[in-house]
Amino acid sequence: MPDYLALTDLNGQIPPQFLTQALDDDNDGVIDAWEGDGGAKQAVQDDIDAALEGRFVVPLTFDPMPRVIKRAAIAFACELCYRRRSTPDADNPWKGRADAFRKILAGIQTGDINFAVQPHMEDAAVDPPGSIITFDSGLGAPGRLLG
Repeated sequence: MPDYLALTDLNGQIPPQFLTQALDDDNDGVIDAWEGDGGAKQAVQDDIDAALEGRFVVPLTFDPMPRVIKRAAIAFACELCYRRRSTPDADNPWKGRADAFRKILAGIQTGDINFAVQPHMEDAAVDPPGSIITFDSGLGAPGRLLG
């Protein structure tokens, strides 16, 4: 399953020392709250999955991940980093951008915003849905009215 974002996607989005402080749970100067079940990355992916489930099978498996999902994940992760540092929402510089992406994801989920992605050919169905299969009828020649 492809990740919605990587830690390196946050480079340049928030200061590196701030990122370390936000994701260092044991104050040893090393990021330890990013990976794993309770990590920030999983929390962000869960937020996106929650916004899109019901319309899409989650977790999303697109590779590469669509830009709107990637940008939403970055906004949610940056917002979460500020929250982990106890920054009030009013002072969180990523709150507005994250809320805007929440509205976009809600629009995608309801179908108000078109979310078109091209499937990989190896993932595509062998026969496209709606195939017309013709065969001779035992009741009469094709194209001839019965009766």
